[in-house]
Amino acid sequence: MKMLTDEQIFDILDGCASKEILTQHQSLLSKSAEYKTFFEDFEAIHLNLLALPIEKPSAQFTENLLANIAYAPLKKKSFISQLTWIFLALMSIFFLATISLALFYFSNSNSAIEIPKVNNLKVINTFSTEIFVKVLILVNLIVLLAIFDKKILKPYFLNKKIRLN
Repeated sequence: MKMLTDEQIFDILDGCASKEILTQHQSLLSKSAEYKTFFEDFEAIHLNLLALPIEKPSAQFTENLLANIAYAPLKKKSFISQLTWIFLALMSIFFLATISLALFYFSNSNSAIEIPKVNNLKVINTFSTEIFVKVLILVNLIVLLAIFDKKILKPYFLNKKIRLN
C-alpha cells in the first residue's frame, strides 16, 4: 500500500476524510511504523496550529482603511509628467509641417498627385543656407540650456534651499 498524501492526512485530522481513506489510514497505522511516526508528526503540527489564536483586525481599523480609500484625493497630473506628451505632439506637428513644406516647395507641377524627381544636391544646398544653420544652432542652444537647467541648476538651488532652512 502506498502512503497517504499530506492533504489526505490533514483531511483525516480535520474529520472530513472519506471512508476509503480512513480504512487505508487504519491499515497503514497497524502495518507501518514509518507511516505511524509520519502521521504523529502531522498530528502534532495540526494540534499546534489549532492552539494558535486567530488574529482579526479591529472593525475600526477596517472602517478607517475603507474611508481613506474611498475619499482619497485623486492625484492631478503635473505639468512635468505631461511634458513628454507635449514634446512628442510638438515634434509630430513640426515633422508634418516640414514634410508638407518640402513637398510644396519641391513640386513644380500643377498636379498634386505627380511627385517630381528631386536632385539631392539641390536639397542639401537649399537646407544648408545661412538662416537655416542659425535657426538650428539656436534650437540646439535652447535644448542645451533646458537640460542644463534641469540637471544642474535645479538640484543645486534645491540643495541650497534645504541648507538654509
